Amino acid sequence: MLGAVFLIGIGSFQIPAGLLAAKYNPKKIAIIGLALSSLFAGLCGLATSFPALLLFRFLAGVFMSFFFGPGIAFFTPFFNVRERGVALGIYNAGFHVGTLIALGAWPYLITSAGWRLGLLVPGMLGILLAAITYSIARGFPVNKNSEGINLTVLRNRDVWLAAFGLTVAGGAWYPLTQFGILYITSQTNLSLETAGMLVSLLSVGSIIGAPVSGRVYDTVSSRRGLFLVVSGGISVGLVALATPSIHIVVAAMLALGFLTTSAHTIYYLLPMGRVSETQISLAVALINGVHLLGASALPYFFAVCVELFGYGFAWVGVAFVSLISLLVVFRLRFN
Repeated sequence: MLGAVFLIGIGSFQIPAGLLAAKYNPKKIAIIGLALSSLFAGLCGLATSFPALLLFRFLAGVFMSFFFGPGIAFFTPFFNVRERGVALGIYNAGFHVGTLIALGAWPYLITSAGWRLGLLVPGMLGILLAAITYSIARGFPVNKNSEGINLTVLRNRDVWLAAFGLTVAGGAWYPLTQFGILYITSQTNLSLETAGMLVSLLSVGSIIGAPVSGRVYDTVSSRRGLFLVVSGGISVGLVALATPSIHIVVAAMLALGFLTTSAHTIYYLLPMGRVSETQISLAVALINGVHLLGASALPYFFAVCVELFGYGFAWVGVAFVSLISLLVVFRLRFN
């Protein structure tokens, strides 16, 4: 439930965050989002009841939505159009570097100091990071928005197609992260710790895949081909994962981390050059909001498939969902 309310918060408030970034400026909204999401994440460690914990977790998600899309809109204009893929890829990779750090440090912090400090300390560090970011970015120029809030972005055909495409292509991340450990331990003789290390390979693959796919997006002659390879590769990796062989699991986890984060990177890049600079945050917000809300249903679909037919069928079912993105790619317009 804690994971669900966080996703609801971050998914539901993507578009309001994008509208605020378009009206005011993305730098201000992104820094406020980083500070307040860290504050409420830290307050989870001080919650005196489960309803309070749910509320703080929800608000952490809400204000995280104020950071992601506006952050992209703030920094991408500093790069020319042939460099934005790498820049956005490094930005995406940073989230997975943080995940790996948390996976390594958080268990020791909880063991030595308890779960409350395990939540409070990262929140305090996030507030400190927001202050440092504000200090560094204070002198950076920001594109002035002379258009006001331009809602034509919300009627952009390619932006909606990108939102649906990312939902079905990148949505595999959620059942992978939520059920990966349970799948490995139930289908093999591996320990819980080893299974956790194998699932962490998703983040290792993501750290590599995000900047690499961004670079390829910047330079490849056929972007449609790139989208097709990434979407098709995710489906192949999911089908391969249905075979509970340790060697296949290792390869599949690395490949799926690489490919699912590549999908996020290239779909976030798609609006650039199709909407104005001041509307990038709203376009990314629409894509991410639809993705988060839509893809959050995939773990439930996966769980039902496991209950009725077993893990093998469930992974194939998610692979089939991912294949739907191929239809979207053929509907997108590429220059």
